[in-house]
Amino acid sequence: MPENLVTSSTLVFFVNGKKVEDSDVDPEVTLLTYLRSKLRLCGTKLGCGEGGCGACTVMLSRYDRRRDQVIHYSVNACLAPVAAVHGLAVTTVEGIGSTQTRLHAVQERIARAHGSQCGFRTPGIVMSMYTLLRNHPRPSMDQLDQYFTGTLCRCTRYRPILEGFRGLTTDAPAGGGCGKKDCCKLKAKDSAETNGLLNGTTSKVQNGETEGQLGEVSDVTHVLYDAEDFQPYDPSQELIFPPELKVQTEWETQYVEFRGPRVTYHRPTTLAELLKLKTEHPQARIIVGNTEVGVEVKFKNQIYPVLINPTNIPELIEVTVTETGVKFGSSVTLSTIEDTLRHQVDTLPEYQTRVFSAILEMLRWFAGKQIRNAAAIGGNIMTSSPISDLNPLLMAAGAVLTVRSAEGGVREIEMDENFFTGYRRNVVRPEEVLEAVHVPYTHENEYFVGYKQARRRDDDIAIVNAGMRVAFRPDSIAVERLRLAFGGMAPTTVMALSTMKELEGRCWDSSLMEAGTSLLLQDLPLSASAPGGMVEYRRALTISLFFKFYLSVRGRLSEQFPSLVHPLTKAEQTATQVHRYIPPQGTQLFQSVPPGQHSLDPIGRPITHASAFKHATGEAVYVDDMPRFENELQAAPVLSTRAHAKILSIDEKEALGIEGVEGFFCWKDLPEERNKVGPIAADEELFASKKVVCVGQLIGLVVAKDRATAQRAARVVRIQYEDIKPCIITIQDAIKEQSWWTPLTITKGDVEAGFRSSEHVLEGEMHVGGQEHFYLETHAHLAVPKGEDGGMEVYSATQNAAGTQRHVAAVLGVPLNLVTCRVKRLGGAFGGKETRNIMLSVPISVAAAALKRPVRISLDRDEDMQMTGGRHPFLGRWKIGFTKEGVFKAIKIDLYSNGGCSLDLSGAVMGYALLNHDNVYRCENRHITGYPCKTNLPSNTAFRAFGSPQAIIVTEYMVSRVAEFLNMDPDEVRLKNMYVSGDVTHYKQTLERCTVRRCWDEVVSQADYHMRKEMVQQFNSSNKYTKRGIAALPLKFGLGFIELFLNQAGALVMVYTDGSVLLSHGGTEMGQGLHTKMIQVASRVLKIPVTRIYIDETSTDKVPNTTSTAASLSSDLYGMAVLNACTIIMQRLEPYIASNPKGEWDDWVTAAYFDRVSLSATGFYKTPGISGYNFETNEGRPFNYFCFGAAVTEVEVDCLTGDHSVLRTDIVMDVGDSLNPAVDIGQVEGAFMQGLGLYTLEELRYSPEGVLLTRGPGTYKIPGFQNIPREFNVSLLRGAPNPRAVFSSKATGEPPLLLATSVFYAIKQAVASARADQGFSPVFRLDSPATAERIRMACQDSLTQKIEPAVLNNEKPWSVTV
Repeated sequence: MPENLVTSSTLVFFVNGKKVEDSDVDPEVTLLTYLRSKLRLCGTKLGCGEGGCGACTVMLSRYDRRRDQVIHYSVNACLAPVAAVHGLAVTTVEGIGSTQTRLHAVQERIARAHGSQCGFRTPGIVMSMYTLLRNHPRPSMDQLDQYFTGTLCRCTRYRPILEGFRGLTTDAPAGGGCGKKDCCKLKAKDSAETNGLLNGTTSKVQNGETEGQLGEVSDVTHVLYDAEDFQPYDPSQELIFPPELKVQTEWETQYVEFRGPRVTYHRPTTLAELLKLKTEHPQARIIVGNTEVGVEVKFKNQIYPVLINPTNIPELIEVTVTETGVKFGSSVTLSTIEDTLRHQVDTLPEYQTRVFSAILEMLRWFAGKQIRNAAAIGGNIMTSSPISDLNPLLMAAGAVLTVRSAEGGVREIEMDENFFTGYRRNVVRPEEVLEAVHVPYTHENEYFVGYKQARRRDDDIAIVNAGMRVAFRPDSIAVERLRLAFGGMAPTTVMALSTMKELEGRCWDSSLMEAGTSLLLQDLPLSASAPGGMVEYRRALTISLFFKFYLSVRGRLSEQFPSLVHPLTKAEQTATQVHRYIPPQGTQLFQSVPPGQHSLDPIGRPITHASAFKHATGEAVYVDDMPRFENELQAAPVLSTRAHAKILSIDEKEALGIEGVEGFFCWKDLPEERNKVGPIAADEELFASKKVVCVGQLIGLVVAKDRATAQRAARVVRIQYEDIKPCIITIQDAIKEQSWWTPLTITKGDVEAGFRSSEHVLEGEMHVGGQEHFYLETHAHLAVPKGEDGGMEVYSATQNAAGTQRHVAAVLGVPLNLVTCRVKRLGGAFGGKETRNIMLSVPISVAAAALKRPVRISLDRDEDMQMTGGRHPFLGRWKIGFTKEGVFKAIKIDLYSNGGCSLDLSGAVMGYALLNHDNVYRCENRHITGYPCKTNLPSNTAFRAFGSPQAIIVTEYMVSRVAEFLNMDPDEVRLKNMYVSGDVTHYKQTLERCTVRRCWDEVVSQADYHMRKEMVQQFNSSNKYTKRGIAALPLKFGLGFIELFLNQAGALVMVYTDGSVLLSHGGTEMGQGLHTKMIQVASRVLKIPVTRIYIDETSTDKVPNTTSTAASLSSDLYGMAVLNACTIIMQRLEPYIASNPKGEWDDWVTAAYFDRVSLSATGFYKTPGISGYNFETNEGRPFNYFCFGAAVTEVEVDCLTGDHSVLRTDIVMDVGDSLNPAVDIGQVEGAFMQGLGLYTLEELRYSPEGVLLTRGPGTYKIPGFQNIPREFNVSLLRGAPNPRAVFSSKATGEPPLLLATSVFYAIKQAVASARADQGFSPVFRLDSPATAERIRMACQDSLTQKIEPAVLNNEKPWSVTV
């Protein structure tokens, strides 16, 4: 601290209008931790800890005295130090509205528009939208899109969120699905055409529903909600900015210093103070948004003892327009830079602002709005990241930096090839401070373009980025000066010096382009083992982007020198176009309730999710939101860093020496026989003892006073290893070592005879990558000792309450009746919380029992991704025999899955893959074998659709290859082999009520498929660098647990004397609307409003021996159990209803109570007509019924970069008679988007040593708002009741995911067109996911032919395909 300076060490800020003063602030504490732990404002969530998901979004407000204006901006509370909000106002989701007072317009819309499912990330989205409205009371959809970058959702597919908020924008009337009852889009469709010609047969009374004719259609409707009922947004009613912050100036002008145990935080107010601090602490880190240092501290275990925040130093936050450009203080935020440059672009001649335009375009895709609001231009430069988005632009522009030190004074540095000296290093000296950045104007004869290619278009780090600037000699097309800067091609941002030198003086023509691409490859070599991988793709991108630059400049020159330069062709023009946001639109169609249905009967109505309003206000409680118990402790895992090794020693001494640490637990704390767990086979150690079998395996558990202390201590537990061979990482490794659990086989007919009788036989293989669940709520559990008899209460974010209870009891050595597992709700699960939770809920129970204190654990995102596994990667090898007409005669498939280090559910996943692999295709001769491979990866587990997505995409590849071989339309091949009712599957189950052809015909009609196929062909014939593809895919999906005993369910209904009803059942609510549907079922049977029925939690002391909430069966199973229990109640009330027919529910309940009649009932259901399935004998009926559907998807592909956009998707899904169309449509859309991620974006990368390299949203990309189809139409098949489930409904959770295969095959079709244009075979292998890398490298052309194969010479690759 500078001498003779008055400082403040008391933190002062406002939260939701209330003043907070704290004189004991630890600078390491983030705003999120402070809000949740100290202020108990738990609506703001921890989703990732790196500013990549938006769950922690809050609004900060400050008073700008120069402009006399309050500035509002959203930030990521998980990164913002609480010290940084000194003198600011913080608004959280709790501060804008509640269910107890009034809802804000934003909260109401996201809830009523069905934009919330699991609800965990809903507060973050609410706060992003709220901040937008505070800045722009009537925003555009484009502004809405900008504010939502950096905000992720895994459940709700984004469409209803945008539709719900559309009414608050200037685009309110646009698009479909507007929510109004007189929607013009609905009027434009004749319902008879929409539904097609339907035929059916009469059914009977079953499952509580009297069914009419199959195919008999009620009126179609699209009204999921009525937008006209929404309260209008009134800006005048917003929370008032604290007047004290306007009046008082001391909090802005005072020098602030906060000292913690390990870190001291300074906020100087003058440049002199800053320079003095840097002289005294040259290694101090200067932070503005903490967006880089925060990540380093959390994920790289860095510790920076001195932090300096320069945001109150005038020189560093100043923006100055000069004669030659704009000078930005180094602490100016990226959002301010956006605003400044946009004003410059709007007011100055176009030629003068070409650098500015390029920066604006880059910033659009730079992280999320919350990051841009906090991060500064200086941080971007000084962190010296080799993949910085701005540094290539600044280098190409020749930006000039002003640096200053106390001793050395001022110097100016041009950002050129000498600026970066190595990885994360530059020429600025430790004692110097970056003061300002000067960004120059361009001249009339100059052109400037920036490029970025990433895995996902919005909010993603670059794979390769570039800044390109060319200046021409006066009145000439000869190059005077060329600057080419690239990121992602070396340990630093680099300039292509030889290319720049060689091309100077040359004319801007095709020979320059040809020479330039060759020179760039020499300038930018890349080792085959380079960090980041994708070596050939990255090299291809450098020359592809240069080609785009060449075309862009040539197009401008052709306007200036038409006699010298040919204008761009239409195809070349499309290659230069930048992506523009187009607000999505769509229509959702479903069957309206029949005439005469009572207004209080909720079945078939789009009822709002039962917890939606609590989601939107932050009142919904998740495990980690629960109030702390007295004496509660927090736990952190100690994980293996080796994939296969002996444990030589475990040294926890240093960890136990840290103040606040209460204990360390490992295998020594349990008898050997109780250290084994597993859902099917107990083949997994709870704590690794003698050896580890994967990276991320649990070795120990540190328990401490708080989470930060536990995590810090866990990092210093020392493990010594000795590697064991072999280390099996990939499926290919497993095949080589024959490492697998018992293979499964299904045989139908005589396959070899089928091949002999076939006119043609083809073979092939395909790899399908795995997938991370990426539920927004990571694993969270709380174990509370009951205090007597060794009992334990476990509050768990699990899909499997009974399984958790069973494992806790077994490891603690107590009977099940002493352990209760409670589940309130889950912030998403998708299968990832079915079995893997036991690796956390059980260890903390061990610690809680030993210490006799409550123990809680909540994983960080990177820990969760390392520990818990995901969807199984698959390798499919197939052989098919067929006739010349395309009829299948014989099919043989071998499927290999990467199961990881323990069996878990890998056998069951493979079983479902074998059963569902046929999709919708007949074949009398089949032989399919599945090998669940045992490897040294974390155990893979259940994931939505359970092996079927991997198997079906392989089958569809096989089908498409048959069509290609016969030169037939693939649709024709599909229809020739498509199942119909009465056909028998390869597992001997007869198909009943098979509606797949109806779904197909309807979606083909609704999508105008045949006409659009022709339009796609016409587009492709006139476009060389941009291609389109369109694909129609059908779906069949079996519903039922293979293991017969799992097909059972229980429920408990309790009616209280005031007439209110408490309902319990064995299923868990994880966003799929299960509780909502159960309330609807109970409401219909009991004939009371849904408002009188409440579900509190799922608990093993209410409903015992429950089946896991999985396989899309919970509505079927628990719906029937609830129906059974409610029917019992109604039967007991019948005498009182009969004796008082004019009475009401309360009267009958009161009469029964006084007559001593039980008003509670248990319901039970076991699925009739199924018998499980035996793979050894190929006997049994595994499925209760089948779901059917079909989809048409059209995509557009950039052949030069591999980027793709989904232009339109149409889905028709058979969900029977929908219990709740809003929930079911939500499940259809959400599953489809998760499938889109699986097949196109989401790529898990492992090192050759088995280390997961993609451990958070920064490196692992799930779909974002920009990835939804631009037009997304969903129609629920009408007139298709299902007599085998409650009220004639069908499951919807999993089946629609498989319809995303239509995206994959549309992409493949587009790529095939590109290949054909370039003279390459349109028949090619494309593995899943179809990432930008795979797409670009499959679009072979003259540029990719220049790329030499990346050959490893005794080097290890950066990553391997597992």
